[in-house]
Amino acid sequence: MSNTSQSSLFEILSTTRSIKRLKPDPVPMELIRKVLDAGVRAPSGLNSQPWEFLVIRDPDAKKFIQERYLHFSNKRFAGLVSSLDSDHSPHARMLRTVVYLAEHLHEVPVLLLVCGHCDWPATVPVEKRVGKAPPPYGSIYPCVQNILLACRALGLGASLTTMHQMFEDDLHERFGIPAGVGIVAMIPIGYPKGKFGRVKRIPATQKTHYDCWSQKGESR
Repeated sequence: MSNTSQSSLFEILSTTRSIKRLKPDPVPMELIRKVLDAGVRAPSGLNSQPWEFLVIRDPDAKKFIQERYLHFSNKRFAGLVSSLDSDHSPHARMLRTVVYLAEHLHEVPVLLLVCGHCDWPATVPVEKRVGKAPPPYGSIYPCVQNILLACRALGLGASLTTMHQMFEDDLHERFGIPAGVGIVAMIPIGYPKGKFGRVKRIPATQKTHYDCWSQKGESR
């Protein structure tokens, strides 16, 4: 990898923020196809490639999702919303973007449901495999991350949401999703209203242990 390519990669990694304020401007399907093609380049267990994608652009379909998303978002954050206007903390600003997305989700150009074929993990004994098997999260999330990074590289805003879990049965029925497929993530995609900016994270040195848990900090 050239130094230029390497620096571009790390710049994308450092500026891939969760973008929840999105313009209603249409996103060309050519870009969505590029994003999905990046997704399927991700590794998966035994190269099983268990992902499936549902691209939702129809206004009525998006409104169907938004109404339910807003309902459960309000239930989740009802006790916090009243204090948001007077609170200038980073946490309050983040919550305002969450509320904004819930209120405007139907205006987002593309809602992408990233799904996975359900299968029991090997760690679950056969006798305990009762009910519906979960989707293979460990194989799907690398695909999700590839999609988010591809969106950033193409100048698109996106965010990983899981509020759909509160009304997943409704989504299965409305969109004809097979019973053996689980929805892992919903990703709203569009052009950002603001700037990408650099992400703020706790340094890796404060999260890293060497050889045993008590050995934390810089490696010697």
